[in-house]
Amino acid sequence: MRTAWVFALSIVVFFMTTSALAIKVDSLYKSTAPVTTQATAERNQATRQALEQVMIKVSGDAQILNNPKLKSNLSAADTLIQQFSYTTLPPGKSTTPYLLEVQFDPTGVNQWLRDAGAAIWGQNRPLVIAWIVYEGSGHPAEIISSDSISDISTLLKQNAEKRGLPLVLPVMDMTEINQITPKDVTDMTISKLTDAAKRYVSDAVLIGHITQDSNGLASQWKLVLGDHQWDWNLAGKSIIDIAPTLINNITNTLATRFAVVTTNTIQKDLALKVTGITHYRDFAQLTRYLNHLTPVANVEITKILSDNDVILKVSLRSTQESFVQALALGKKLTPAPITNAADTMVVYQWNP
Repeated sequence: MRTAWVFALSIVVFFMTTSALAIKVDSLYKSTAPVTTQATAERNQATRQALEQVMIKVSGDAQILNNPKLKSNLSAADTLIQQFSYTTLPPGKSTTPYLLEVQFDPTGVNQWLRDAGAAIWGQNRPLVIAWIVYEGSGHPAEIISSDSISDISTLLKQNAEKRGLPLVLPVMDMTEINQITPKDVTDMTISKLTDAAKRYVSDAVLIGHITQDSNGLASQWKLVLGDHQWDWNLAGKSIIDIAPTLINNITNTLATRFAVVTTNTIQKDLALKVTGITHYRDFAQLTRYLNHLTPVANVEITKILSDNDVILKVSLRSTQESFVQALALGKKLTPAPITNAADTMVVYQWNP
């Protein structure tokens, strides 16, 4: 039985190591740009604009385009194209007749950022649940829900997509209507809102209060991530003035904590002991998960201790601290107690 398990495991390792080069992250390496024609010259110019947006999303840095090394490479944006397509836009819906959608090579994009000494913010990003109340003259305080038809929800989602920020609004079904009131949001009752956010398995909570008067909009915001909190007061004539600044503030704050500067060389080989591996499928998922973490360059199996425990050599392009932080965010691996006092390895429990 053990021999069969080891054989199956070796097959999985082969396929995982041969496919780990093309890292796919939903929407992070894809962007769009409006165009007036499908001519090559205009496509090349639009491709650069699309790549600039991708670089901002992947790095988490709104100022990344000021990087001299990266700026000099952008003229060759077309070399990173994996595929592109055009969408014909309905008349009257846009100032241009076409939308160019470009999918860029994740490996190439990451390499450009690495060569420029810039940080990379991988696919595992904190999910933010947003509790937002809007009120104005003649408009009672209302919690903005996921199906709200309003400029507030539309512009927040659009700007979050631009920055690669996973942001969701509550469904506000009967469960939440009975659990959360607009006053809970305007009072920024953190304990109640974070408790209600558990159904979304979110990592962070955004609390917002928007008020409107004859001068425009005023808003107060609080971002809660574990024991950390950040506050912003933003004003403008409309939500168009507020949404981009808010999303940039949130994304820049989170990227500072989770984006990682990596190198082209291995910085550390870490011996990682993982418990809870009961089937070769667990190992396949574990290897895939580790290979998608930004600090990880390579994963190799070192030893099978039992039917449930394996030892891996994890080669890191960054620090061990950044690797541990990435694990904490993903929640797929959690620190496990060390049962052997002489064991100096890092020990984690696999949570499939």
